[in-house]
Amino acid sequence: MNELEKAVRQLDPPSPEDVVAARKKAGLSQDEAAGLIGATGKSRYRTWQNYEATDGPGARPIPASAWELFLLKTGQHPELVLVVRQPG
Repeated sequence: MNELEKAVRQLDPPSPEDVVAARKKAGLSQDEAAGLIGATGKSRYRTWQNYEATDGPGARPIPASAWELFLLKTGQHPELVLVVRQPG
C-alpha cells in the first residue's frame, strides 16, 4: 500500500467506547472535543455526548469525517499525522 492509498483508506467506525477513550486520552471535555471538530452552539457538548451514548434517543455514530479529523487533531490517527506548514 503506497502513501496515497494509506491517506484515503477509511478507518473502521468506532464504538461509543472508542470515542470516550480517545476523548479522555486527549484530555478533553465533551464540549472541547465537539469544538475541535467544528460543532457550534450553546449545547455543542450534546453533539459529542450523543457520539458517546450506547443507546437512547440521541445516540448516534460519529461521522467518519469527524472521527478522522478528531484523531488527526489529537495525534491519535493510526497512520497519518498533521504537520505545520512552513511559510514560503
